[in-house]
Amino acid sequence: MVTPKVTNPAPRSVAPRHRGHSLAPEHLGERGAAAALISAIGGMAIFIAAVAMTVGGLTLPSGYTGTTPPPNLTQLGMSQALGGIALLVLGLVIMATTLALLADLPRSRPLAIAACGIAAVLAAAAFVVVMGPTRRDLNLLAALGVATVAFGGATVVLARLRR
Repeated sequence: MVTPKVTNPAPRSVAPRHRGHSLAPEHLGERGAAAALISAIGGMAIFIAAVAMTVGGLTLPSGYTGTTPPPNLTQLGMSQALGGIALLVLGLVIMATTLALLADLPRSRPLAIAACGIAAVLAAAAFVVVMGPTRRDLNLLAALGVATVAFGGATVVLARLRR
């Protein structure tokens, strides 16, 4: 006669542990990793647009070779270049705080939340300013609307995460 093999059942008090996505850092979870990814991509997009804006401002006077330039041409180019440099700094700050958050550096979460929040507020303010003129740039409005929602959402998700 063959004796049946006896196995002990698993204890009922042990709950299965939820594991996140294999690529998501465990300290952030899936939602936090998605918010950090959105923030990093947005920071990179701001950085690229800022470089283009700065170069456009610095090379603005060279576009008037055969025609008479406006009298305040250097002021026009300078304000565009300074705005591009300010956006360059914002893009670098967003990327740096997001990378620090992904690396789980101490006190990086409040900095990442603040950087995303500032970007969301600035995008919303720019959206309102661009809505003012009668001839609106719809592409710019769409980009500012997406940036407002993306950075605002990332701010909310990162602020609501619990360790």
